[in-house]
Amino acid sequence: MLDFLRRRARSAFSKGLLWFLVVVFMFFGLGYGFLSQVHPVATVNGKRILANDVSKEAEQLRQLLQQVYGANAPAMLKNINLPQEALDRIIENRLIANEAMHLGIHVSDAELQQHIASQRVFQQNGQFDFAQYQEVLRENGMLPAEYEAETRGQMIQDTLRQMVVQSVQVSDGEIRHAYNLQYQNVGMNYIEVPWANYSANVKPSNQQLQEFYKNNAEQFREPERVKIAFIHYEPLVMAAKYSPTDKQISDYYQTHLKSEFSHPEMADASHILIAVSEDASVAQKSAAMAKAEHVMKLAQARHADFKKLAAEDSDDPSTKNEGGDLGFFPRGQMIKPFNDAVFSMKPGEVRVVQTKFGFHVVKLNALKPAHTDTLAEATSKIIDDLRGAQGKPLAREAIDEDLSAALGGASLQNIAEKRGLDVAEPAPFARGESIQGIGVDAKIANAALALDKGQVRAIPEGDAPYLIQVVDKIPSHIPTLSQISQEVRTAYIRAQAERDAHSQAESLLEQIKSPADMAKVAGRANLTVQTVAPFRRISGAVPGIGQFPEATEAAAAVGTIPGVIPNVMEQDGNSYIIEVASRTDPDDTQWLTDKASFSDDYVTQRRAQVWQDFLDQLRSQAKIVINPDQLSAVSESSS
Repeated sequence: MLDFLRRRARSAFSKGLLWFLVVVFMFFGLGYGFLSQVHPVATVNGKRILANDVSKEAEQLRQLLQQVYGANAPAMLKNINLPQEALDRIIENRLIANEAMHLGIHVSDAELQQHIASQRVFQQNGQFDFAQYQEVLRENGMLPAEYEAETRGQMIQDTLRQMVVQSVQVSDGEIRHAYNLQYQNVGMNYIEVPWANYSANVKPSNQQLQEFYKNNAEQFREPERVKIAFIHYEPLVMAAKYSPTDKQISDYYQTHLKSEFSHPEMADASHILIAVSEDASVAQKSAAMAKAEHVMKLAQARHADFKKLAAEDSDDPSTKNEGGDLGFFPRGQMIKPFNDAVFSMKPGEVRVVQTKFGFHVVKLNALKPAHTDTLAEATSKIIDDLRGAQGKPLAREAIDEDLSAALGGASLQNIAEKRGLDVAEPAPFARGESIQGIGVDAKIANAALALDKGQVRAIPEGDAPYLIQVVDKIPSHIPTLSQISQEVRTAYIRAQAERDAHSQAESLLEQIKSPADMAKVAGRANLTVQTVAPFRRISGAVPGIGQFPEATEAAAAVGTIPGVIPNVMEQDGNSYIIEVASRTDPDDTQWLTDKASFSDDYVTQRRAQVWQDFLDQLRSQAKIVINPDQLSAVSESSS
């Protein structure tokens, strides 16, 4: 393994191999290596990180994400800058290796061999198998020397990490305090002062609009946009003339019968959630149950509008605006009490179901029994799958040829006509915006924005690549006031209305000397006091308002309960006066049940934070220089 070549260093084969490598590097490696060293992607304390280092690390990250996320990996990868992530990892590993060397941490060959031999993936019948070791590495595109170097580095890193995190000492009192904060419930009463109540009274003059535009010009800046033309090499289109044989269709059906053409029983349900925490009081649970039963009776009425009821009463923000629709789902996908109830119901039935989230008013819309597609039913999909498989290599071959033609001056229109494809020309778009006919695609947007007008580029999108050409570039700019007068007017009105709402809320807050004054002060202002049943503060969301971490954090600092938060809180332009009506820590029974698992999680989190702080300190003490242009070039080559 480690000494495989060393033991054969004097053989004729090894000498011949060595001279072959020398010749290869002389003729092929010098130019690339020399240029890479002149223009490194980054340096860490003077040590260079080259483009091929970053590319290799980025590819390993890509493969890892594909293994973890499977079919969802492409969507995940679109939102990740792999070269930047790869560079960060390389820098981190360099800093760790340097610190470990400084501290005298090392891993011997014997320790490395023992570690590798203990890995089950390299074993046969419980024993290390060298042939298995070579085969596994070959399948993963790695040489033994590369794997051993990476493993040694990881072992050194693990040793250093253990040295750092073992210093973390956490008392029982600290853990209990963290647990209380995590599971603390707060009840609130609040007065909302909506900015919309004041917008009708804002009548800006031309001079005010001009002054607002002048002082807030950057708010109206348009981002850089690009207009492109593109050809999409879709495999199904590329192989449109391909017709699989009956045997190929039958073979595919038999091979994928269980994975693609066998379908479990599915339920289509909607729900209205009346939220209440598991540790709520009996009175609170009873009130939630009563409300759920009332909503259920309304939903059971002959002409009931379940969607309207969901919009009005559901505490599930992800479905309330969709009529409570959960779509079709199989057994086991939902939480057990919910799952058991749904699959015991009849279509059209409405029932109340209790889970740890509260009480659900559930309506079963439809049931699809388990079934298997017949060959006839599956044939259309099979043909598409086989056609797509046939079209993937055709797409890759075609775009290679067409990119050369486009670089040689051929128009995209002529290229597309020869292929029987179409040229699309979407409206100009900016980074992060949806591209007409494509959707949001970071790779295409980044590539297009990096090109000059007239330049072409092939964008590998899996097996369905794009050939794009930049038609026009629109630089970032601030439109004139006359061009966006209505937008400026709308922004001015909202900004002024928000200030007026905040001013009114501050005036009301000054009148509230104790929680008992809330209703009286609200009534005089023609406002109402909204009551929020106790909820878990750590969630950062206030029921009825939404995500409001500033309010939930402030609720923890109120000294006397009940008590009013001493300043006006703002969320989405609206102003709030908030009373913390109750604040309860979890009881000892709940703590004793959760203590062991929570303690383990808490210590793990603290150790992770200490390790991250250690890495941040290494970064702050190191001299790190990053070349953005070289990193951008790596990003383009890997996209």
